[in-house]
Formats: sequence, structure tokens, C-alpha cells
Amino acid sequence: MDRNKSSRGVDLDMVSRRYEFCLERGLSANWNQDDQFKTILANALSIPLPSGEKLFIKSVRYFLEQLSDPQLKRVVGVFFKQESAHTKEHITYNRLIAEHRGYDLELLEAPYKKHNEYISEHASPVSLLATTVCMEHLTAVTSHLVITDERCLGRAKGAVKDFWLWHSLEEIEHKAVAFDVYMDVCGDKALLNQTMDFTVGQLCKNLTYTICQMYMMEGGKPRVIKEWLEKTEFLNAGDGLLKGMMKYIEDFYRDDFHPWDHDNSHLIASVANHLDNALA
Repeated sequence: MDRNKSSRGVDLDMVSRRYEFCLERGLSANWNQDDQFKTILANALSIPLPSGEKLFIKSVRYFLEQLSDPQLKRVVGVFFKQESAHTKEHITYNRLIAEHRGYDLELLEAPYKKHNEYISEHASPVSLLATTVCMEHLTAVTSHLVITDERCLGRAKGAVKDFWLWHSLEEIEHKAVAFDVYMDVCGDKALLNQTMDFTVGQLCKNLTYTICQMYMMEGGKPRVIKEWLEKTEFLNAGDGLLKGMMKYIEDFYRDDFHPWDHDNSHLIASVANHLDNALA
């Protein structure tokens, strides 16, 4: 394991972890609370990650030689290793759900790959980095809820739940790295806010499309699961997950925002301890 100090804000060790996940059996069933819709929702979150995380690495690497803070350079190296491992594991995850659930994986991944390839070619390096900062914030917020809110994984057990806990704890751990790089090399908060506006809308649109396609590939009618997404209480109630996400998304727009203003670093040790025991 590689250990370095984390990015500015909270003093902790960043670690590139390696576990072996035996996912095949779990992904062959409705692993998330024996619920088809909740399983599809969780699985859909994995579809954009292989192409997205490659883009995140590229966007940060472009500015590596411009960084003036040696500590930040060190944590960027851990960020690269964590995201590279996530990419590899989510490629396997996506292949398995496609095999077991009858998905056309190429069709599901196409909107994300095409979008990422387009912006990689046409957007400026600063715009790509801003996109990465926004996506890392959204991912960290989702990861916090995955770990802390029982409604996300509920009664799920075994390798698939542990897989998502692993991914989530590392997303929390490196949640400020891209932000700190951006502030070091650019610092244009107005551009970040504009990018977040676009990113939230685009991500919601794409994930809804993905979820509907997955349900349709399982033999269902997309309007059925779309209606569930719009009305299910665990997402949409006053104390639902979407409301929980919005307060952290809105916080991003503060002029003095920093990802570690929400210090949830205590989750890293507790989840890592669980994984070390479960996957030893």
C-alpha cells in the first residue's frame, strides 16, 4: 500500500487499497435488498465509471508539472492509483452485470464514452479539470450516503456491498484532490459553479436513460421504472436521498467552499477496518 498525506483540509493518510472481490455470484441476483429497481439503480452507477475515471486522471495529470505544493503532488499520485484501480474493477463489474442480466453493455456505455471522448478532444484543459472537480464532489456525496444511509444498500451483504463500500471510502478519501489542484492552477470559482450546473443536469439525464435501458433489457417497460424513480419515497420524500444530496450540492456554490468543510474522515477508518476483516 502507498501512504501519503491527504490533500489540504484534513490530516489523514491516503491509501491505495487492493482487495479481491468475488462478485459473480452476487451480481447474478437482485443483490440490493432483493429489489429489482434498487439493484438496477445501484448497478447503473457503475456504468459511467470506467470512461469517467480515465478522464478524471487525464484532466489532473495535465497540470501535474504546474503544481507548486509537493504534498499535493504526492496525493495526486495516490489519486491516480485509486482511480486506476476503480476503473479496472468497474470494467469487471459492468461485464458481469451485462452477462448475468442480458445487457447490451456497448449500448449502455456509449453515451458516457462519446461524451467523454468529445470533451476530451474539444474542451480546454481547465474545463476538463472543472468537470472532474464537479464529478468528484457528486461522487463523494453519493459515497457518503452509501456508507451512512441504510436505505442505499440496506440489507445487502457480501462481496457486492463490500465492493461499493471500498469504492465509496476511497472516493471520500480523495474528494478534495482535484479541487485542490484546480484551486492551485486556476481558482476560477465562477467557472466551477457554471460547470456544476451543467454536470448535475447532464448526469441526471444520462443516468435516467441508463436505468430505463437496463430495465427494458430485462424485459420491462421503461416508463414503469421512470415512474418509480420520480415517486419512490426513499429517493423523493422530504428526508429522501435526493434531498440529502442537494444540501451538499448547494454547499458547493459557496465562495469559500472546500470539500473537507464536511469532515467525514472518520468513515474511512471504520469502513477500512470492516473491509480488512471481511476480505482478509
